[in-house]
Amino acid sequence: MPRLAAREISRIETTYSSDLGTFSWSWIVRADGEVQYRLSHVDGRRERNPWQSVGQLTAAERRAIYADPTRATDLLMRLARKRGHFPVENRR
Repeated sequence: MPRLAAREISRIETTYSSDLGTFSWSWIVRADGEVQYRLSHVDGRRERNPWQSVGQLTAAERRAIYADPTRATDLLMRLARKRGHFPVENRR
């Protein structure tokens, strides 16, 4: 699992492989409740793309995540799957 920055609650990595290459994305939930993702690797080479916002959590959602950090990871996995991304841990 990647190290979290001070302003992150949770982070996951997703991956996709095709004839064009292997692509990896980083997904985060920030402390302010914003959910973001960015392309992080192409064929194993690190990319530095800007973060794309997926949405903002409500105050109730933020309280629930602070009370149980595993909920943040579950939320990221659900949002990633919804957008067609597949968490690395679930791809075997």
